[in-house]
Amino acid sequence: MRSLRWSTSLLSPSLIFLGALFVGPFVYMIWLSFTDLSFSAADRNGHWIGFANYSRAIFEDSVFIWSLGRSILFALLCVGPQVLFGITVAEVLHRYPFAQRMLSPLFALPALIPTVAVGLYWRLMLQGEFGVLSYYLSAVGLPFAKGILSDAQTILVTLALIDFWQWGPFTVLVFLAARSSISSVPLEAAYVDGASRWRAFYDVTLPALYPTIFLVSVIRAIDSFKEFDKVFVMTGGGPGTASELISIYTWRTAFKYWEFGFGAALCIVVYLLIYFGTQLTFMSAKKEAN
Repeated sequence: MRSLRWSTSLLSPSLIFLGALFVGPFVYMIWLSFTDLSFSAADRNGHWIGFANYSRAIFEDSVFIWSLGRSILFALLCVGPQVLFGITVAEVLHRYPFAQRMLSPLFALPALIPTVAVGLYWRLMLQGEFGVLSYYLSAVGLPFAKGILSDAQTILVTLALIDFWQWGPFTVLVFLAARSSISSVPLEAAYVDGASRWRAFYDVTLPALYPTIFLVSVIRAIDSFKEFDKVFVMTGGGPGTASELISIYTWRTAFKYWEFGFGAALCIVVYLLIYFGTQLTFMSAKKEAN
């Protein structure tokens, strides 16, 4: 009992600090979402309005719905190719230990670069007038090379490719670690039974990777859905609203239009979507596992 009290006394300052730093602002944001606080209107000084902000976001604000759809599309464009790339390259590297030792440190480098720096780097590379990559793409005859970041129809694909550049190699490292932990006995048994290399991978290796595939997909989906830094630095949500993800729209509502009550409601809606989406995904995965 005495040791428990001593441990509690040691942990209390950290718990109080974490509570003040995380729990307090979150609770305040929940309360703020039920008010009409806005610095853009003199008569909206924080009166309680109930669920009006939530009703406005879901049923009246078409811009919010479109930005939400863009975020979902952007997450799909990011997650699928990155998971497929990670599984494929990890399987190849697993067969060549020397290449694995040489390339693994390089695969970690893009993920170590801050996302703001990645956005600035690719913005300079793809700048229409003096961007290095834009120059070489135009030199080989691609007509859209000078306006890659200003093409509303392909901007989400471009941003997804840049996200792939940063996080695709990192998924290789995760799947490589998972692949190395799989026992070779089932694979050897499959080869003895006459299975081809592809059949053994599909029937033995891939099912063993399902937990890792699920975990990587969920983490990358959440991370892509709330993407802000790279997109804001590179396009600011443009051209027009073609790349205005839900995170950028929420930021614009709260810190450009000064509608703090409505902006807080948007944050809560996004949080609930991520929370329940993740819970449903975990429940469905657990159901299939059983």
